[in-house]
Amino acid sequence: MDDPLLILDQVVGCLDKWALSVADISLASQSENIVYRLTTTQSAKYALRVHRPGYHTFAELVSEHEWTNALIDTGFPLPNAIPTIDGELYVPVNVDGGVRFVGLVEWLDGNSLQALTEENENLELLYASLEQAGELMAKLHNHSRQWQPSESFSRHKFDIDGFFGGAPFWGRYWDSSFVDEAQQQLLLKSQKQLIQTLGRLGNTPEVFGMIHADLHHGNLFLSTDKQSKNRMYLIDFDDAGFGWYLYDIAVALYEYQGREDFSQLSAALLQGYERVKLLADDHRALIPMFLHIRSLALIGWITARPELGYAESLKTLVDHSCEQATHFLP
Repeated sequence: MDDPLLILDQVVGCLDKWALSVADISLASQSENIVYRLTTTQSAKYALRVHRPGYHTFAELVSEHEWTNALIDTGFPLPNAIPTIDGELYVPVNVDGGVRFVGLVEWLDGNSLQALTEENENLELLYASLEQAGELMAKLHNHSRQWQPSESFSRHKFDIDGFFGGAPFWGRYWDSSFVDEAQQQLLLKSQKQLIQTLGRLGNTPEVFGMIHADLHHGNLFLSTDKQSKNRMYLIDFDDAGFGWYLYDIAVALYEYQGREDFSQLSAALLQGYERVKLLADDHRALIPMFLHIRSLALIGWITARPELGYAESLKTLVDHSCEQATHFLP
């Protein structure tokens, strides 16, 4: 795994491109990218993002901001990207002999829905927050249905090939070293049914378009600012791409599956969603399948990123996914 302190030493010089006077900088998170919290001598706060090499091309990174700027322009609560004094959104920096792109966005003070979930003290606020998340998600999907990207727009797809093709976006989960031969055969057999069902669902703009693709409870953010207390923000659009809207719903519900009140939590999210966009009964019935697809994608992602330290939970995830797969056999 990258040492964030060593990486910071190599990228900190690029802050001159933003003409920032830094008072403090510290590690905020490390997953796909390394994110630092930066405070200036004028007390302004930013998130400095150092993008992982090989994950997105420069065109894809620029397209991420085309998408988020379009959302911001229509009133979505998102952190703004901060261009350099030359108007650039990213600065290429030599890191360990290669080039990484560095960007700057607003830092929003507040708490993630994950923190609220782990406190488990205010269920009323949690349910209300999930309703708010569902409403925001439906508005995002409605915007996606009518939005027209530029000709240069380039983002990945969470479609049949993106999940089950020869080179899925998050890896060939069925080839994970944590999947034994019997499990692999089961997963490949169930994969055929998943592909058929997705094929019937189709990829028309009514069901498929630009999605966040990673709206788990760590990326749903409640502001603690006095003027907008408990206002929800959507953060981290690094995985945003073209996919089924139902997948976004499944991602938001995924972390809650083991809870006794899962039915209440999912009902809250869907209630908020359907304030904006009604779900057809046959589409609602597909949410368990998309929850399963999320677990399969995570097997691929965790297998490909052993440096993040999630491998200990991977065998449990594989066993759970295989149990789920028995419900999706042809």
